[in-house]
Amino acid sequence: MEQIKTSKKALRSLINDSMQEAIAKLELPESGKKVKKLLHRNSKRLAEIYVHAIKRENKKKRKTEKFMEDAVKGKTKKKEKKSKEVRLEEAVGA
Repeated sequence: MEQIKTSKKALRSLINDSMQEAIAKLELPESGKKVKKLLHRNSKRLAEIYVHAIKRENKKKRKTEKFMEDAVKGKTKKKEKKSKEVRLEEAVGA
């Protein structure tokens, strides 16, 4: 299993830079302090969402890998159900 860690700070700066580049390509006046503040806040929120999504995705991958390893080894969590005949025999024998 490979460990992939992505920090919120790295994602935030990446998203913030991308949004600033996209806005710079538009023909808008120079952005002020309020616009930069808004971009920073939104990039922070987006980074949180992406980090959460990445963690869930990695958790699902680990869970499926573990399931596959257990299946190959022959481990099962479910108990096998006894048939009615076996239960009747146990009840009569007891």
